Amino acid sequence: MPQSPQAPPVGLGEVAGLVHECWLRDPAAPDRPLPVITLLGRPGSGKTHALDHFEAVTDGAPTARIDFASAAEQRPHEVALHLAFLLSRKHRGSKPLRFPRLLLGLLAVQPELSLADRGQANRELRQALRQARNRGAAADAGEGLAKLVDTLGLSPVPGVEMIVGVLLRGFEYMPAGTFLNRALVSYGSSGPGSALEELVELNRRARSGVEASQDFVDRRLCRAFLDDLCAGYARGRRAHGSLALLDDIDLNDGATRFLEVLLVLRTERARAGHHDPLLVVATSGTTQAVPGPCDGSPDDPHLHHAAAAGWAGWRERAGTPLSDWWYPVRLRDLDAVEVALEASRHESAAAHRADRPETGALSRSTPLVHRLTYGHPWSVSQLHAAIDRLHGRAPEDLRGLLDMRVPPPGTPMDGDAAQGPRIGRAVLDRLLTGLTADQRAAATRIAAARTPKAAVNSGLLDHRLEHARDTVMGELRNRLWLSTPVPEDANTRGGRGPSGYLLPAAGLSGDQAGQGGDPTRDGRPVLHPWLRLLLLDDLSGPPNGSREVWDALHGRLADWHEQHGQPLDALYHRLAGDRLETVVEHFAAGLSAPDLRPWLRELYHVTAAPVYRAQLSDAPPSRRAGELAKEHAPRAHEDRARLRPLAELCAALWLAGDPRNRLPPGDPELNYKIGAMFRQLAMAADDADTLLDEAARYD
Repeated sequence: MPQSPQAPPVGLGEVAGLVHECWLRDPAAPDRPLPVITLLGRPGSGKTHALDHFEAVTDGAPTARIDFASAAEQRPHEVALHLAFLLSRKHRGSKPLRFPRLLLGLLAVQPELSLADRGQANRELRQALRQARNRGAAADAGEGLAKLVDTLGLSPVPGVEMIVGVLLRGFEYMPAGTFLNRALVSYGSSGPGSALEELVELNRRARSGVEASQDFVDRRLCRAFLDDLCAGYARGRRAHGSLALLDDIDLNDGATRFLEVLLVLRTERARAGHHDPLLVVATSGTTQAVPGPCDGSPDDPHLHHAAAAGWAGWRERAGTPLSDWWYPVRLRDLDAVEVALEASRHESAAAHRADRPETGALSRSTPLVHRLTYGHPWSVSQLHAAIDRLHGRAPEDLRGLLDMRVPPPGTPMDGDAAQGPRIGRAVLDRLLTGLTADQRAAATRIAAARTPKAAVNSGLLDHRLEHARDTVMGELRNRLWLSTPVPEDANTRGGRGPSGYLLPAAGLSGDQAGQGGDPTRDGRPVLHPWLRLLLLDDLSGPPNGSREVWDALHGRLADWHEQHGQPLDALYHRLAGDRLETVVEHFAAGLSAPDLRPWLRELYHVTAAPVYRAQLSDAPPSRRAGELAKEHAPRAHEDRARLRPLAELCAALWLAGDPRNRLPPGDPELNYKIGAMFRQLAMAADDADTLLDEAARYD
């Protein structure tokens, strides 16, 4: 059985199930349509790991893998040759595939045939094809073929001779006439005896230099590639189809051009009731590689979530024939349990390498790592490596986690990191791969706003270069960096309340929720919380930010929200600028309400404001909350009975919005402070029950 029991990487189980379902052939109906499964994900989302897994578990079945990030620019028929060579290798447990029709067409376009005398051209072509079948003369089969093989990176090892030999395997000892007759069956569309005529015409078009003629050659040779594949599955029983793993198709136009030609041919076959056995699994870091109206938004109906993906669901999709072949699947982030599994795996491997016992420190840090990264797979591994280098030091050391140094490029993650970059900077550079310097600067400004929409409408990008201003939002969207808003409640501040218990009723849209009395929910997409945190850290210091820049941006946003009747968002940005007194005055006025649930919702909404990095000190966060209340709300601080508890509660919730302040991970120190302040406020509030219930969520 070709498939091994190797488990898929954490977080990729659903995708592995989808690929296996499509790759496995149904004995009752082996001839069925297959999608182009396109795994879409941000940098570091596990796309390449997924292909690594598929390549491993399909050992023994015809599988081909091309990394288009490092591949040379290729025409579609060159991609077909590359795939044919890889698929025709001997695979344990299955009969090798053969590609005589494709090779025949490739050999036909190489020699310099007579353009004036068609009869002479036919004779020259037949002689060239006979000579090419001699394995010893394969290297002389044509200078053009040698150059083509070299372009694909398949030469000098294994070299032209081996490639021709592999593609001709099983045919080299056949009489020339038999070989040509079998291979020519794919040509000769004008009737018997016209195959050589068609090959001569193919040769003429290939040498014309006209783009339309080159497209004709690409299409004809790709058709021969599919003819060979179908012939390989026509006789005998194969349990699995052929698998083409195409990595980073968005980085090489040759990949997308090949897929376009493939799907045109596939559509033509489907109209006649025939289907090829090639399952394509491609990866892309942007939605722009996928045809159709995909825009990368969190609720994009044209992108599928892995948990709900399946072959039957793909067949039910509506759309034009060509786009219907694509099945774009959005890779997901890891959940908390999967982060814990990765922590255990990493620590076990690190302990084995260092010959030391496991401490369990990484597993205990799971709440912090998950809340920081929101499960972004590559970032999780980077933070695990950084925490492992602490070797079990005090939890307080994790507050400076993003300021830790990582080993310079080329050194192991557990090596000397003294000269390496800050881990926050290193991760941010990876996440923003592909953006220009101006686009990155614009993204940093966008992070200051609660939603990208507010950043654009308030004019934060007016003074940026025009190109960056006009393209950065499209880039962030197409690169899947927009996500649904994070629920703002006790669960996101270290409490134990169920996430979303303060949200409006299920089924209401953002606009409906706002009209129904919840002004904190507008449903607009936001930046991925992990990316936004890193950008805000970048905005907290040189070269992209400073305290003056921070205050100016948040002041401008606060003024804009006030002008547009959004007082809570205005308070959010006032708090980011240390205007704690203003926030306390607003919430003090609402403490006498008979139902404090709306008040709580607004409190969490406002105190979700970002914290300037300099506010994160080595002092215990509970003590820091008292210091912030005294420093930034001095009038409230003087009222011990009512306003001081409110000021310290606001400051504590504000600090708790940053996961680095919620330490130790299993029992955050700020929880006691927040619970105690809620209880003090309950003594002065009309709706004491709501506040006491909220205090209990932090116990």
